[in-house]
Amino acid sequence: MSNAFTNMRSMLAAAARAMNLINSDMEHHHEQTAYLSYQIGYMMGLREEDLHYTIYVALLHDIGAVVMPELQTIDEIEAHGKEIANIGASIIEDMERFQKVADIIRINQNSYQENLELIGEGVILDISQAVHVADAVTSLVVEKVPILNQTDGIVSAIRGLSGTEFSPKAVDAFTEVSKREFMWMDLVLNPGFLLQFTGTMRDVSLDEALIYTKFMSRIIDFRSSFTAMHSAGVAASAQELARLAGMSDEECKMMRIAGYLHDIGKLRVPNEILEKPGKLTKEEFNIVKEHPYYTRLILLDVDGFEKIADWAGYHHEKLNGNGYPFHWTAENLDLGSRIMAVADIFSAITEVRPYRAGMNREQALQVMRENVRNGSVCENVVRLLEEHYDVVDAARDRESREVGQRYFKSLEARK
Repeated sequence: MSNAFTNMRSMLAAAARAMNLINSDMEHHHEQTAYLSYQIGYMMGLREEDLHYTIYVALLHDIGAVVMPELQTIDEIEAHGKEIANIGASIIEDMERFQKVADIIRINQNSYQENLELIGEGVILDISQAVHVADAVTSLVVEKVPILNQTDGIVSAIRGLSGTEFSPKAVDAFTEVSKREFMWMDLVLNPGFLLQFTGTMRDVSLDEALIYTKFMSRIIDFRSSFTAMHSAGVAASAQELARLAGMSDEECKMMRIAGYLHDIGKLRVPNEILEKPGKLTKEEFNIVKEHPYYTRLILLDVDGFEKIADWAGYHHEKLNGNGYPFHWTAENLDLGSRIMAVADIFSAITEVRPYRAGMNREQALQVMRENVRNGSVCENVVRLLEEHYDVVDAARDRESREVGQRYFKSLEARK
């Protein structure tokens, strides 16, 4: 019997959609790079497993940019490619099943000649070069010019770097792929092209989904020192509260995933708003209010994540209807949604941030009790927190410290 909870196809789609939220200038860039990398790798004769690695590397090759919010355009990101690659590798290198991806990302922005000397010929070089060529090609595409009027110039530019920046093998494969007009049309017109070529790829168990979503939470949080440990703390707190509330083992793991991903929609919020030291203006807060909506929208696209999407997307809803953006009331919010709201507030007020220390036990419980009194959060969940405070807080603190160490390591990679 299969223990599939979701599949890699929809997990990758969610990751790509999340990356696109970070910078409108890069909309679809990672999907385009993944699609073209797949085509080039297939033409190079890569095995199916290696083609999957090619897609992972292509989708994630710019994740290091999340800790470099000063980079605003794709040209700026490309100009810092090697630095971004090194940071990105440092973010994911400790993740189970991502070590190979991290290794390839680290060298992906090197030239063919650099990597030939560093690692020699082989599959790793081929994957790296397939992504490197695809990344360069998608960066050369001009949005408002008919694509088939650009192809000759793009192919000529890539071929001019064969043997130096790019491997002859990857360039020859790209040249063959470029003869197929539909490929170029897919590249610029069809935002769902990646899924057409990968199918379901393979099933993903609930335990595997936990690994992948933990990684995705780093993309969310590492954009700002203000939030570097937040999703990890929410995930741990929510799972403990779910366990204490009597939810099943599967539901507890789903709560942890919801915690990891509850702020994925915040990738759309500019860093200057996330890190603003003073009170937000009405216009700025309106932008912040969008993030739970985008969280739920992205997660609803993942097969099997329907309940997770609700729990994560409703974390700013209040029992009295004064939350946002859906303004649900108590009758619309199940136990998982109520736990997530408590875990989010609790983690936010107890975690250490650059501008303040976290609240102690009595301070935190006072805030939570006030939220019960004004009708915002569930009294039963807060009572569980109060009765088992040390257990919940220890889980939050342990997870936050682990991710905090990884965040500061990523900052070291910038030096």
